[in-house]
Amino acid sequence: MAENEKNIINEDDEESSIITLTGDDGEQIDFELLDIINYSGTDYAVLAPADEESENADQVVIFRVEDGDKEVNTLTPVTNPETANAIFELFKTKNANNYDFS
Repeated sequence: MAENEKNIINEDDEESSIITLTGDDGEQIDFELLDIINYSGTDYAVLAPADEESENADQVVIFRVEDGDKEVNTLTPVTNPETANAIFELFKTKNANNYDFS
């Protein structure tokens, strides 16, 4: 699942950013951008399903942010579990006051 989103990295934006990703089957799913985490010199987007009624509403997904051009970035799923866990641990540390991780 990957899709382009304009201005995905805008850390000054206080409003939540909704990103629509298109799966391989063409289904579109909305995600909320929770944070951008830099890990080993690469930016990663931490996303949660925007639909709070979703059965996966309490889970996050992590995508590598690849710069396409100045207006569009491409998101590529992180498939390495060690990398995903390391990024999620950084996210938890950075956002300990914003989310309940218990």
